[in-house]
Amino acid sequence: MDKIFIVGLTGPSGSGKSAFAEILHKSGIDVINADEVARLVVEKGSPCLDRLCDAFGNEILNADGSLNRKKLASIAFSSKCKTNLLNEITHPFIMENIKDKIDMIRQSSKCCVVLDAPQLFESGADKICHLKVVVTAEKSLRKARIMQRDGIDEVAADTRLNAALDDGFFRSNADVIIENNGDISLLKEQADELILKIRKAADNI
Repeated sequence: MDKIFIVGLTGPSGSGKSAFAEILHKSGIDVINADEVARLVVEKGSPCLDRLCDAFGNEILNADGSLNRKKLASIAFSSKCKTNLLNEITHPFIMENIKDKIDMIRQSSKCCVVLDAPQLFESGADKICHLKVVVTAEKSLRKARIMQRDGIDEVAADTRLNAALDDGFFRSNADVIIENNGDISLLKEQADELILKIRKAADNI
């Protein structure tokens, strides 16, 4: 199969995107997790890690030469300029790896793949997607989920939410919006509807 239908899946933190991706995966659809790719490209000795050291200093390394993620985060997220620099360095490596994974899935004769990417739009990955799906939820619910998931207080959760793209951006750039304000059964119903839509669209590319 020389064509494959690519679905970009994203959403604000605490929306339940990962739970939605897991439902899709259990249905038999291949899912590429961009966070896992991001961890892979900065492994010890990688070209991406070398570039990060050039930009932010060797202080971002542990004693064994591996990346100290907390140290990198403390530096890279200290200003918008440094955050942009982090993204400029890492996103090309991440996208190259993602495209390689998509090619492997295409060669296995699969008709579709889901790219689970928190920074789908920021990385430019949305440009390779045929369908952009956003999972969202009410802000108060997302904050509660973040606090429980990451073990952080309300102030830290608010800081994280306020630093991200706003809900309006996600909604205006989505082809499909998944509302996750209920329980898992309602989320699964929406997933089932999307799966039918994906497979029908995949047959027509």
